[in-house]
Amino acid sequence: MGILSNPNENFYLPGSQGRQTPAAMFQYSTSTNGGIQFTTGSTLPDADDWRVKISLAPGAQNAGLFYFDPTNALLQPLITEVGGTKTFSTISKSANSGRVGVVFPYTPQIQIVHRATYQEQKLTHNNYSQYYYENSGVEPITISGDFTVQNLAEGRYLLATTYFFRACTKMFFGTDQLAGNPPPMVYLNGFGQYILPNVPCVITNFQQTLPSDVDYMDIADPALRFNPKNVSYPTVSTRLPTTSTISVTLQPVYSRLAQSQGFSLTDFAKGAMLNTLNPGNPATAFGAQAKATNSKLGLNGGFL
Repeated sequence: MGILSNPNENFYLPGSQGRQTPAAMFQYSTSTNGGIQFTTGSTLPDADDWRVKISLAPGAQNAGLFYFDPTNALLQPLITEVGGTKTFSTISKSANSGRVGVVFPYTPQIQIVHRATYQEQKLTHNNYSQYYYENSGVEPITISGDFTVQNLAEGRYLLATTYFFRACTKMFFGTDQLAGNPPPMVYLNGFGQYILPNVPCVITNFQQTLPSDVDYMDIADPALRFNPKNVSYPTVSTRLPTTSTISVTLQPVYSRLAQSQGFSLTDFAKGAMLNTLNPGNPATAFGAQAKATNSKLGLNGGFL
């Protein structure tokens, strides 16, 4: 296992078998806040941000769920920029309203399957069967992406991503105030205007591969903040691989109201079933150029 170190400083704990001190962990990070470096020198406007992103629903912010909980240090990297405490709500006020979530740092592999089901009717004394349409659907979307850990900030981001997806596959239970509610919905965005237009989904599967043939880095506790005057840090930390793969399966879900009152195949075929960009629809900056003419709701989006 390779361990980053500086031979000119005492970065290892006596008797710790090569484990770094928290001071050493923080040295390789550009921030003490966690998170991942999204931009260089300037903020990234949403209209240019086509990266694949999985976010909580808009109502999660008001409920203080997961990374919107200010006491949840573990998930804070999903909403905090490196180098400060600025959140994405100050970057893209109208489009995201702070809903950041997991942004895949490298372009992931995505599989999307559309299905139309026809039932077969076998007729007596006939050369060919007859087929009648039954229904259509979108199969579960599978996303597989790589994550690298080269410093403390990226390690905390991977740790936050892992716990976010773990949490999104579990229901509220036991002593939760929302006990009895199913796992939260998420929204999938990516590749600009027409490919993944703020698709409402539930996460049905999460898989993390921890390879055996890469180095592992020590990552300090997410709640720990670096203070150079502190020489008695706790030594508890997490080991994360410098390269790993995360796979997520998402099932698109649409309400009966959205389908019956908001869907029109005529509008869908011309790309008008995307969210219109406005403060009441804080999902994606890529609004539909073609206007829906048949939808009774007018502002429904996310149909694949």
